[in-house]
Amino acid sequence: MFRFLNKPFPRSHLDKKSLTSSFIVGIFVACFLIVFQPFGISEWLTENKFFKLLGFGLVSFIIPLIIGFVIALIIQKKPVEDNWTIGKEIIVILIILVCIAVGNMFYGRLLYIMPFTWNGFLFAFISVVLIGIFPVTLHVLRKHNKLLKINLEKATVVNEHLHPEEIKKKVDEHIPKEEPAPNMPDNIADEIKIIPKLIFIAENEKDKLEVFPEQLLYIEAADNYSNIVFMEDEKIKKHLIRSSLKRIESQINFDLIVRCHRTFIVNLRNVKNVEGNAAGYKLYFNKDNYFVPVSRNYGNSILEKLKNLK
Repeated sequence: MFRFLNKPFPRSHLDKKSLTSSFIVGIFVACFLIVFQPFGISEWLTENKFFKLLGFGLVSFIIPLIIGFVIALIIQKKPVEDNWTIGKEIIVILIILVCIAVGNMFYGRLLYIMPFTWNGFLFAFISVVLIGIFPVTLHVLRKHNKLLKINLEKATVVNEHLHPEEIKKKVDEHIPKEEPAPNMPDNIADEIKIIPKLIFIAENEKDKLEVFPEQLLYIEAADNYSNIVFMEDEKIKKHLIRSSLKRIESQINFDLIVRCHRTFIVNLRNVKNVEGNAAGYKLYFNKDNYFVPVSRNYGNSILEKLKNLK
């Protein structure tokens, strides 16, 4: 059970899809109450019952939008995307159900058909849960399974295009020769291709790190610093440099070293495997299980670049 609740899940955002989902929920609640009239609603003696029951559907439509807006304001700057799970999504849904119950209690009080008491709240909450538990559960499971299937299929396609070898190149293999060998003809020496380095310069314009593109694995934001992870002598090394990730990104002029996440830049040339789940993708380097996440905003473009690798 806990393993299932800890599975990755894409955090809901306020967009057209969430608006449509809330509208469908409101319509479902209104239709359910009008058609079946459960919980003693059939015994309510009140005028314009049809329109008043529509009001409960309207409450069920508006409340999730308000809660979603408040949650977005609270956690918009926090790194929750990578660790959002089915369990956390269900907790948010429960909060929404409680708020809908409170909203329905206030609405029922205005119509003089529901007491504004603790028992009235329990009645409203139980009613909301009984009506909403099945469509909400089905929605979460359907969304999770759909995204999981899509992302797994896309990851499989990309993995078929990636080179299977592990990172085994040594730094010495990429260091350009500054002078020709004694017996080497000048014309051959002139044809030696100089491989440009990546030069990362700190904000103080003094500290810097130079690596060859083939060495770089990824760069991770760390507050006001950037953590540069690269290969050297077949070992993974890290170098912390005082510079924002945006500033580091501006110092890169290689097409396959790109932003894949709000806090990560990745060298696609060194990606050896792609893993897909319901929340998105992870890029692996086949070395000590090192990986970086891919945000949904970058997912499609990253996969296309990987598929086009030669």
